[in-house]
Amino acid sequence: MTVLLGGIYELFQSDLDLGRLAVEQLRGEGLGPEVHVEDLHYGAVAIVQRLEELRPDTLVLVTAVRRDRPPGTVERRRLQPSRVDPSAFQAAVGDAVTGYVHIDLLLEVASGFGALPARTVAVEVEPERVGPGAELSGLVSAALEQALELVRAEVRRAPLLALADELRPLVTGDRLAESTVLATLRELLDELAGLDRDGRWGRAFALRDRLKLGIAEGGVSEGMDHRDWGLWWALIEELDRLEAVEASALPPRVR
Repeated sequence: MTVLLGGIYELFQSDLDLGRLAVEQLRGEGLGPEVHVEDLHYGAVAIVQRLEELRPDTLVLVTAVRRDRPPGTVERRRLQPSRVDPSAFQAAVGDAVTGYVHIDLLLEVASGFGALPARTVAVEVEPERVGPGAELSGLVSAALEQALELVRAEVRRAPLLALADELRPLVTGDRLAESTVLATLRELLDELAGLDRDGRWGRAFALRDRLKLGIAEGGVSEGMDHRDWGLWWALIEELDRLEAVEASALPPRVR
């Protein structure tokens, strides 16, 4: 699957330059061949053209933006393509062609063109200082690493969430016979929907363990085929991998 990490920023405008600094650091981290790390500081219409060219499964945007939060606040937002009023969309495109850069403008234009990926996440930092300047303020400089870790987490989790999306239609309806294992898998998929929405693991690993035990005890559903087995085990193996990786990513004080 393809992931696009994009930094949105205003060049050398103090804290509003955070997206550029984030991209500079992420580019050197070897996040994988299908992870594209790019500057998205140009006009929204041109960015939409890039989205249409690349067609990423996941889009992660990192930026500093004023939303009246305490300075230095880091917020993850799961975004959905929205229905755009035609007159508002026309006005947004007009703003975009002037080169004006803002995450909200990009989301509005991309939604209007139908180019916003179904899975889009924004990692935002509230600026403390705006205006000409080459360095971040103290609060935002400290917040940058937290924002970067949220971005890395989105990359790590993208394959798991894609697997969950593929599995959901296969476990609805009456194609598979009801069983305790099938019920556990549905609970797990609901928990992963919460991870996608809120960024929190919840009971996912406990449900993974219950699913493993149920399979080992033979409590599977009649009607399962090779695709079902392959996706079920791929989901379990991806959770196993992520449990270790996520634990190692925690700062020492909370491990």
